[in-house]
Amino acid sequence: MKKSIVLALAIGLMLPMAAAHAEKKALKIGQEMPDFELPGTDGEVHTLSDLKGKIVVLQFCSENCPYSRGADPDISKMAKRFEDKGVALYGIDADKDTTIATIKVYHEENDIEYVTLKDKDNEYADKVFARQTPEFFVVDKEGKLAYHGAIDNRVAPQEAGDTNYVVDAVNDLLEDKPVEKPEVSAWGCSIARAKKPNW
Repeated sequence: MKKSIVLALAIGLMLPMAAAHAEKKALKIGQEMPDFELPGTDGEVHTLSDLKGKIVVLQFCSENCPYSRGADPDISKMAKRFEDKGVALYGIDADKDTTIATIKVYHEENDIEYVTLKDKDNEYADKVFARQTPEFFVVDKEGKLAYHGAIDNRVAPQEAGDTNYVVDAVNDLLEDKPVEKPEVSAWGCSIARAKKPNW
């Protein structure tokens, strides 16, 4: 009986510690977004630092994930809508089973309206603690993380939700206001990594 009480107490102490440890393995809102240098489906090499002064929407994606594929029509609409407002949107594919060539084919077959960057060996995904597809990071004009999480509150891959958190976050930033809802749990598929992260 005493052993079970001690065990329960130990577990009770470990759970908050584990939660605190997990919290450390994520970028914080207001933290500077790490730079990248990644090749894109447009044949160019892109860096985040080149976009300083712009609001930037980054979304980890994969043509192999039904949730990512399901969100793509809505993301393409966002990309066109944002472009008119001077906001940059990029996909970042860290899937070990895709290449620039396969991503290009997917873009052509599905009328994707944004450039996707290839994160070989999921190095950038590891750097920003990205776990899922689709998973969004909205970066403000100063290069700091302003929103992180889901695109919207959908419950099925092919059905858009009635609240688009990414659009709301971008609109807040365009109006020079703090993002009202800066973090929402992302949903989707786990990133198919080429190697496990060291966190």
